[in-house]
Amino acid sequence: MPQALLLEGPPGVGKQRLALWLAQALVCDAGRGTPQDSPTIAGEGCGKCQHCKLVLSLSHPDVHWLVPLELSKKGGDADKQVELVAEALGEEMTARREQPLYEPPSGLASHGIAAVRLLLRRLVLTPAMARRKVFLIGDAERLVPQTGAEAAANALLKALEEPPADTVFILTTAAPDSLLPTILSRVVRVRVARLADSVVAAFVQQSSA
Repeated sequence: MPQALLLEGPPGVGKQRLALWLAQALVCDAGRGTPQDSPTIAGEGCGKCQHCKLVLSLSHPDVHWLVPLELSKKGGDADKQVELVAEALGEEMTARREQPLYEPPSGLASHGIAAVRLLLRRLVLTPAMARRKVFLIGDAERLVPQTGAEAAANALLKALEEPPADTVFILTTAAPDSLLPTILSRVVRVRVARLADSVVAAFVQQSSA
């Protein structure tokens, strides 16, 4: 598993869902061993340990899921802006616990410089429970919401280039060409293909049953 991974593919194909599955595998207790001494394949989340359950409930203190935000409140200084982002992310995760089939971010939502500052603050902390920290950055193309607004993306570069040994980054995007070349050069890119129509149909039938 590389320390900086980019999952790229069509919108709605399940990139962030896959990122959460990977995060679960990275912090799972049962996945530490081999197929002979663990009920799961080595490196795969068991879904039963405390770590897995916390990831599935979007509550694990060492798995940080950052999504584009459109803040309703504007802070004054940098510290206040970081606090507002942390509060908004908490509210968004609460909403996603209640409704896992969330909608795409609004057109004005972005990963602002305050969101990256929040990430950098959490980056230097020792893992609270697991062996490592995992940062999921969904819709990473929103790091550059428009041409000339690269501050957030540039602030993330150093962390991607030299992440702490106990940290893994998983970025997702439907528009990899919108990311800075300097970010693309620091991640391992994995293409997530479009799902077959039969798989989508089966999922819809199961979800509406």
